[in-house]
Amino acid sequence: MKNSLKDWQGTMAVIGVDFGDSGKGRLIDDLASRAHIVARYNGGSNTGHTVKNNKGEFALHIIPSGIFNKEAICLVGRNVAVDLESSTFEMDALDVANVSYSKLIIDEQASLTMPWHKMLDNFREKEREKKEQKIGTTGKGVGPTYADRTQRTGLLVKDLFSSDFKDKLEDEIEFYNKHFGFSLNGNQIFKEYALYAKRIQKYIGQTVPILKDALKKGKNILFEGAQGYFLDIDSGTYPFVTSSNPGVVGIWRSFDLHPKNINHVIGITKAYTTRVGEGPMPTFIESEEAEIIIKEGREKGTTTGRIRRPGWLDLVLVKEAKEVNGITALAITKLDVLSYIKKIKVCVNHTINGQKISYVGHDADHLSRVKPIYQEFDGWRKDITDARKFEDLPQNAIRFIKFIEKESGVPVKFISIGPKRGEAIYK
Repeated sequence: MKNSLKDWQGTMAVIGVDFGDSGKGRLIDDLASRAHIVARYNGGSNTGHTVKNNKGEFALHIIPSGIFNKEAICLVGRNVAVDLESSTFEMDALDVANVSYSKLIIDEQASLTMPWHKMLDNFREKEREKKEQKIGTTGKGVGPTYADRTQRTGLLVKDLFSSDFKDKLEDEIEFYNKHFGFSLNGNQIFKEYALYAKRIQKYIGQTVPILKDALKKGKNILFEGAQGYFLDIDSGTYPFVTSSNPGVVGIWRSFDLHPKNINHVIGITKAYTTRVGEGPMPTFIESEEAEIIIKEGREKGTTTGRIRRPGWLDLVLVKEAKEVNGITALAITKLDVLSYIKKIKVCVNHTINGQKISYVGHDADHLSRVKPIYQEFDGWRKDITDARKFEDLPQNAIRFIKFIEKESGVPVKFISIGPKRGEAIYK
């Protein structure tokens, strides 16, 4: 990476360093202009990457956000839970906008999210709700999809095109109807998925050889993650987590690429923190600033439409994500939202019973008991959406960014100061 992210070369990953919803789609859309390959490596239709550009506004769930670079090959890796209903809706939206996806390749080894997965997801969450134990699932069936893969029973994308697909489908349907009391109609589902198969057949392939060949040839490869590191199934705030690995290990699992081969790892976070669904959040804002952030930041989930809970930026989490994922630079989004706030806080330490403690992974109970220690900053109370250079920002905004750099030990290379393409500073 040269002086600016705009000049990046080699392999680059964009990873959320919080609870997700940080604007990865927006940054990927910008960075993809230099990419030969954009590779999505985890999650499923439980994610939503919003992209606004000259083609319109798009909510992408399966298709990589780099699809708007017509020269880039867009890969959907084997560890993505492929929801064909969502995929075809996204294709329809791209068709309407006259955006080509001819270079899209979905890995044949990826797991299929099926109707019973969504039914199971919602059924289990309703049972949790009765006991006041909700985890905040999107209900998209992604967790049960991964569970089936772990049990070696789930259907894969390549099964759609096998001669015994109908037999495999009927075996699964028989199991769920018998043991879960579902009333799945095998003929109806077969017809539906036969249409999906016809629609996507020419976009199915083996992504690992494509990626390895590009790596040997020195091509620019951009890895697109979903969610944020603290929703990682292994390292996040269990059980309030997703079902895959949003960090660099997810790239390894999807594409057989060792993390040492990733040249640049960009950690992305908002200038504040948000969390959608359930789970602990030490910096949760209960004052009037919360309503300002929700309104000005348009904090509504792309996938579910749920309001995201706002909190102050938590640098304890950012530093933990940095250490584990080898973050080389930070991207700060929605700095413009803080323009409406008089006093801005940043969490610099966690304490329990007055004692400073570090983050303990895989432990929601731990994070629910910590108290944040804040550093407070004066706001800038000025519209910054026209700024295009770091020096154009108000002095208080510059101090805020420099403090993040100093505390995290990572340079901030990208700052978004508005939702549209071009409303950004490459520092």
